[in-house]
Amino acid sequence: MNNLDEDIKKVLANGDVPYDFDMEANFVSQMTSLFRGKMRWWSIFVVIESIVFLVLIVLAVIKFNRTENVKDLIFYAAGVVMMIQMLVLVKLWSWMQMNRYCIQREIKRLELRVLELGERR
Repeated sequence: MNNLDEDIKKVLANGDVPYDFDMEANFVSQMTSLFRGKMRWWSIFVVIESIVFLVLIVLAVIKFNRTENVKDLIFYAAGVVMMIQMLVLVKLWSWMQMNRYCIQREIKRLELRVLELGERR
C-alpha cells in the first residue's frame, strides 16, 4: 500500500492531471446545492425561518423606537438580541451545509484521481 501512496504523490506532484478551475463551485452554485439533496426541505425551512426572524427583528426595532416604558424597552431589546442570535444560528447551519457539500465534492474528485492512477498501473 505504501507504493500506491508514493505513486499518488508523484502524480500529484508532476501535475499529470491539471487542476480544473472550472470545476470550482462558485457561491451561487453552492447556495443552490443546498436545495438539491436529501436536506432540501430543511434548507427551505431554514430560508423561511430566516425571513421570519428578520421580520421579527424589524418589528421589534420599530416597537423599541416607539415605546417609552422602560420595561417594554428591555423586552424589545432582548427580543432583538435573541432574534439576531437565532438568525446567526440559522445562517451558520447553512454555511456548514455548504461546507459539507464542498468537502464531499473534493473527496469525490480525489477518488476519481485515485481511480485514474489505478487504471494507469
